Amino acid sequence: MADLAGARRARRWRPGRRSALALGALLVVLVAAGWVLLASPWLRVEQVRTTGVERTDPAAVQRILAGVDGTPLARVDARSLSRRLSALPLVQTVDVSRSWPSTLVVAVHERQAVAAVPSTAGGVDLVDGDGNVLVHADAAPAGVPTLDVDVTKAGGAALQAAIAVNASLGDQLRSEVASISATGQDAVTLRLTKGPTVVWGDASRPERKAEVLVRMLADPTVAAAGSVDVSAPDAPAVTP
Repeated sequence: MADLAGARRARRWRPGRRSALALGALLVVLVAAGWVLLASPWLRVEQVRTTGVERTDPAAVQRILAGVDGTPLARVDARSLSRRLSALPLVQTVDVSRSWPSTLVVAVHERQAVAAVPSTAGGVDLVDGDGNVLVHADAAPAGVPTLDVDVTKAGGAALQAAIAVNASLGDQLRSEVASISATGQDAVTLRLTKGPTVVWGDASRPERKAEVLVRMLADPTVAAAGSVDVSAPDAPAVTP
């Protein structure tokens, strides 16, 4: 009877022992995996691949990325790198990702110039859709319209209206605009590279105004006119 009771206790104990052994083995595997990821020399950063750096100072980017080489890839603080790189003047967003086993990929998305504003120092300042000055240039690049706004006379609201109108134009229509002028926030005018002057008015209803303008310019008579007024897009007007 004593031997039978002992055998039963042994049978009850064995599953628990097997579970303990399995748990111990799992812990060993997890510790080994953690060491490989965080401390081993095999998965460290050996290459930093950077894309999208065109107008941003490459040296400024490299200073932020300095010290990453040799760091375990899993321990690289991607969020901190993105935040520091995004603080650079021309950078809009940054994506930092890992390409195993040893490459850190940094994709920089720069702010795009959507307009040029004449500078008092000569040349133009290229601005983004929010009106931030990105860089100074001798002239507006091809496809980037000039905002002809005398802020001293027209006020800052006129400049913001011109920027808003420019930002609302589709890529195709914007490429046909040579310059945008504004004498007030409700008095924006487009000068096309070919065709009539366009009285745009304020920054409201941009999609409707663009739709009406494109349809009207398809008429050769309108395309050869002196000006087109789409400030009230449901009742446009043409001046020969």
